[in-house]
Amino acid sequence: MDFQDAKEEIRDRLDIVEVIGQYVRLEPAGARFRGLCPFHQEKTPSFYVHPERGLWHCFGCGKGGDLFSFVMESEGLSFPEALRMLARRAGVRIETDPQAAARQKRRDLLERANEIARDHFIHTLFDHPQAEHARDYLRSRGFNRRALENFQVGFALESWDDLLNTLAAEGINPSIAEEAGLAKAGERGGYYDTFRNRITFPIGDTTGRTIAFGGRTLDPDNPAKYLNSPETPLFRKRRTLYALHLARDTISREKRALIVEGYTDVIALHQAGLQNVVAGLGTALTAQQLDLLGRYADEVVLIYDADAAGARAALNNLEVVEAADVSASLVVLPEGMDPDEFVRAHGPEAFTELLEQRISPVEYQLRMIFAEHEGQGPDGGALAAREAVDVLLRVRDWPRRDEFVRRAADIWGAGDPSRTESMARALKFELTRRMGDETARRRPSSRDSSYITRTLTTPPDGLLRAETELLMHALSDGAMAREVAQNLEPTHMVSEQDATILAALKEHLDGRDDLDVQALIDGLPQEGGVWSRGVELTVRQIRHTGNESEDVLRAQMETAIRRLREHRRSGGALAATLCEATPPVDDDDISVEDFSQLEHEVIEGLNTGELSSDDELVRQYFAICRRLRGAGDRGFVGDGEAPREGVPEADEPPTGAGGREDEAADTGRAEAPGGVRGAAPRQDPWAVDDGDPFSEDD
Repeated sequence: MDFQDAKEEIRDRLDIVEVIGQYVRLEPAGARFRGLCPFHQEKTPSFYVHPERGLWHCFGCGKGGDLFSFVMESEGLSFPEALRMLARRAGVRIETDPQAAARQKRRDLLERANEIARDHFIHTLFDHPQAEHARDYLRSRGFNRRALENFQVGFALESWDDLLNTLAAEGINPSIAEEAGLAKAGERGGYYDTFRNRITFPIGDTTGRTIAFGGRTLDPDNPAKYLNSPETPLFRKRRTLYALHLARDTISREKRALIVEGYTDVIALHQAGLQNVVAGLGTALTAQQLDLLGRYADEVVLIYDADAAGARAALNNLEVVEAADVSASLVVLPEGMDPDEFVRAHGPEAFTELLEQRISPVEYQLRMIFAEHEGQGPDGGALAAREAVDVLLRVRDWPRRDEFVRRAADIWGAGDPSRTESMARALKFELTRRMGDETARRRPSSRDSSYITRTLTTPPDGLLRAETELLMHALSDGAMAREVAQNLEPTHMVSEQDATILAALKEHLDGRDDLDVQALIDGLPQEGGVWSRGVELTVRQIRHTGNESEDVLRAQMETAIRRLREHRRSGGALAATLCEATPPVDDDDISVEDFSQLEHEVIEGLNTGELSSDDELVRQYFAICRRLRGAGDRGFVGDGEAPREGVPEADEPPTGAGGREDEAADTGRAEAPGGVRGAAPRQDPWAVDDGDPFSEDD
């Protein structure tokens, strides 16, 4: 069958709740299921699955879709890859074009080559007489057989073609072995095994499928202590974490992931009972790896050795960790020990106690800076402050940055109040100086002639909410859908996405009696977020008080329809037309506050029907718009005022709080033009009155 037929067959055979339940802990919520979103950090569940419709949506981060989009998002797959993955699970056979079939056959061969290699390495480790030194090494490290089998640890013989011969016997040719990273081409022709005389550690994807290998040499003269597979069609180093498929359940339960540097560290800690441990594939963490962990954990703890390499790794990872959405901290082990050695010497309880001493990566870097400049006198303090500010500027929110300023001053002061106060002043001055120019460039002026247009054409929140609930009812009931389609046109909608959805609904119902929501959603365009908005409207739970009769619901729908039609006829379109058609005239008499009050009364009156376009108040409002349109740099009074804390800047869309479903009911708000109301001056916590602490006069 083709892709479309296969897609429908897979939907019929697989339970979306069961599939998503392997990634998210779901609990019933009426006719739906809910859980913590795997794609952003939250404490209150806002992730919902609608089993009857086969759709999911998060009202916190806004992501949503069907079974296929969930697997694509979770596994980092393309649609054809997700389709094939689910087809295998459902037992559905897919027929595709010859090129796609050839590519998939190649991937299947790579997977099979990795499986054969993994099993061969395991058999060699436990049964081959030439692997005795490998078994002795693993015994000396304290690993028991159960742990080695759980992690599928193996051994590659010191041979040029041992694995190649095994693969050939199973029908895998050398070119496939090379593409899988298991063999290399010789300079004189032919191929040879990539892994030789090495302990092998299979690297799995999130489902446990072997996609690559790491190898630890047992040759003391080999400078390459560890060797990883090259990137292949199956293996992307930046998107992979060692042992995540084994640690995922514990990480989800404990909401914390520990990241160490080596394969043996992971195995040792798991063997000791600490099973929320994974490893990066190299010293530098990536944003993709942290995003992957963020699906399961609220916090990641980076664990480093106390040697120079560990310190460099910690510093190299700080920027990507600070930019990640997941909370991060780090632990530096006692000097001369890695996690494996520490847990063997002191036990898992001591390791758990060590975790309680974890600190922020920002604080770690501040400590490193201050240690470097300790004992250098006033010049050292000035240099330390300036380098510390480089770190502090990466902290985006002011309260958190303010806390780090105090902590940095305490670290430098080391108990000396005058020294602490001096560093605090130095940090505040430098922050103020460095932030001043950027703040001045970004701060919008409230004397902005576009303010009228923005506020005038922004629909009230209540109207957007009414539109949302109207479409939710329409997508849940065929009779309501037909009534909405008959009484509204796409031009009546205040959201462009909703206008596209209404147009699709009208076309869907034309010439048919039933409402097929799944087919309607599938036909929506992906561009502009229309498909995602359709999924959201379908998955969102309609709020009931428990007392609504059918007559009450119908009356609410009629009111919403009337408000949308009236808004289009008199409020939205007329206001925008008048503003666009009016020539520019200066005016110095109207303030932001006065206009805001007038605008509120007029727009609400127009949308409730209490006012019409002929009303004197409305005419006065439009006259002001005409006078103020195009006022240029003069605009409104109050130049230099900054937006309130939490209020979006003029050129930024407003953002929702997220996290609770009823808060997310205003999602349409982000699609309409935003405006900044008149605001009080922002207080600058970094302002200092004591002058420049670096000046000679101080």
